Amino acid sequence: MDGCVVYKGRYYSPHVYIIVSRDVIYIGETQRLPIRRWSDHLSKSGSFYKKLDKYLNGGGCVESYMSSLNFFGYCCHSAFSDINFNYCGYLVPTQALEHKLHELIIETKPFGSEKTVISETKKTMPRYFEHWDYVNEIAQKVLSVAIKELAL
Repeated sequence: MDGCVVYKGRYYSPHVYIIVSRDVIYIGETQRLPIRRWSDHLSKSGSFYKKLDKYLNGGGCVESYMSSLNFFGYCCHSAFSDINFNYCGYLVPTQALEHKLHELIIETKPFGSEKTVISETKKTMPRYFEHWDYVNEIAQKVLSVAIKELAL
């Protein structure tokens, strides 16, 4: 599968991202351009690789997933400009958005019912966050763009 992508944005800026391969979805967040994070994920010590290996029960088929990768990233800098000062920066709102995307994708299965989300937010979901309605609106927008751009 051939493809092309143009990624514009600040190197240091909050992003959420989605990686889709075959029947798995991985959702994450980063405070830098996601392309930097993606390269970490694809190494054998990366969290995407490890979660994929666990999903496959160590079956050794990871390489077949590495030949069918789709990446989506969304810069949240502007979206969080109204609330970032409440949280001393962008990390907490971005983690909240990542969590909300997990909920939405697991609940609505917009990329198909055969796909499984292999990432989770148990350790990173903000415990004290007051802007869930605001983040829900952003998550709906991000998911809408992701569905269009990934076109799976």
